[in-house]
Amino acid sequence: MTTNVKVRALITLLPPEEGGLSHQLPSRTRSLIVRGRHQEGHEVHSRPFPAAISTEDEQPLRPGDKDHIVSMLIHDDAAVDYLRPGEGFQLWYGHEVGSGVVSRRLFV
Repeated sequence: MTTNVKVRALITLLPPEEGGLSHQLPSRTRSLIVRGRHQEGHEVHSRPFPAAISTEDEQPLRPGDKDHIVSMLIHDDAAVDYLRPGEGFQLWYGHEVGSGVVSRRLFV
């Protein structure tokens, strides 16, 4: 059985001139991929996860947004190891368009 992993995070989106999105995305978007990192000893592993990303204020995600509070819901058990509080991640839309830091895990 797959576990839902939900985390709260602070994200920043690159502006279009730096390779960011050319358009805004609605709250609850499923268009972005979260690329988490996990370290085992000296090895760092990276893995993409499809996610539903909701903004705290229900406002859209806009290119160039800084320090936007979001909740991310991921339907993959492995995300527990990759998206821990304090861990950084990248946001992808065909290429890297932003980054963030997990602030805490939420229970669903």
